[in-house]
Amino acid sequence: MNAMIETEYDYLGVEDIETVLDIERESNPFPWTKNNLQDCLEKGYYSLVLRQDKRVIGFAILSVSIEESHLLNIGLTSTKRGQGLGKDLLGKMLLAAEVMGSKKIFLEVRKSNTVAINLYKALGFKTNGLRKNYYRLKEGREDAVLMSKSLRKSFLSKSFFSN
Repeated sequence: MNAMIETEYDYLGVEDIETVLDIERESNPFPWTKNNLQDCLEKGYYSLVLRQDKRVIGFAILSVSIEESHLLNIGLTSTKRGQGLGKDLLGKMLLAAEVMGSKKIFLEVRKSNTVAINLYKALGFKTNGLRKNYYRLKEGREDAVLMSKSLRKSFLSKSFFSN
């Protein structure tokens, strides 16, 4: 019988920054820096880490305001991708944005990152356009796809009688 893997969410802390940086480095050609992550903590952005057996395997950072939230960054260590963990982590961020009062959430994603784009579409995000030359690459730049999702529906659109 396999041992059960314990998965839990926690707030991103200073002690998690080095591990998050490792995930960033394996995910992005121009990863965020330690200063970027420290700034997010200092500004009070809603930042979570996902742990398995007490080890950080993923993270997400969200800037929240009343009108809209901005998913600034999300990532999983490469060995944990494709297992539904990213979808669950993104779901936590969507719930947090809605609970904190945002009406909409938006994000940018590399045009070439079709796996992420498909995940966002599966969770109801719509494509709003492109941000030209948004991401740096080793050679040149890459466009970002701008995506958004409405978080609140009018109470008239909800049925109190359906399951």
